[in-house]
Amino acid sequence: MEIQFQSRWFEKCIRDYLGIADGKITTEDVSVIKYLYVSTTDGYFLGFGRGDLPENFEFSDAGDEWFCRCLSDTGKYRTVEEFIDIREWEDSKELQIKSELLDEEREDKDASDMQDFESSVKIYEPEENDFDGLVRNEMTYDYGILYPEDFVHLKNLEVVRLMSCETEIHSLAFLESLSKIRVLEVGQVSLHTLEGLDKMIGLEKLCIWAN
Repeated sequence: MEIQFQSRWFEKCIRDYLGIADGKITTEDVSVIKYLYVSTTDGYFLGFGRGDLPENFEFSDAGDEWFCRCLSDTGKYRTVEEFIDIREWEDSKELQIKSELLDEEREDKDASDMQDFESSVKIYEPEENDFDGLVRNEMTYDYGILYPEDFVHLKNLEVVRLMSCETEIHSLAFLESLSKIRVLEVGQVSLHTLEGLDKMIGLEKLCIWAN
């Protein structure tokens, strides 16, 4: 089935990653992508990964939050409220893993598989012409260069890292379409809705920081 992306830049990156210069992009084409990295606060970055994913994820660029703001095996909970504190403000939602549940011990694990995987990930930054025709929203500071609705087409994603996304990403609703997700990182994401939170149940690893 042919995919129609809303974001020109996202499609451009997907085409480069898959080696599809012209023609349609199908669901079969993107089925190889298992890892998605997004950052929008200090510049815009997209990253994709494929192939066999490591059993244990310990990212080299994660910092201390990966070891003190993460929760393992969320499948043991029946509701999100059992392991996440939710604060709702007028125009934003704040999430935090309950402090008494946080993993506090860092285990020494073989990181060789992780290093091999990270070396295979390709990271993209937009060029100046990728912003052509886009106008910044003075309320949210979004340019509309990314649409999280495009993420739903990557059905085989197992790892999603939203690492410092104060603009462009304001909803986790796309998670509802990702049935294979194992690991989720939500860092500095300015959420406007609580859609998609139920998909945080059943994860191998959930990391929420500065949110």
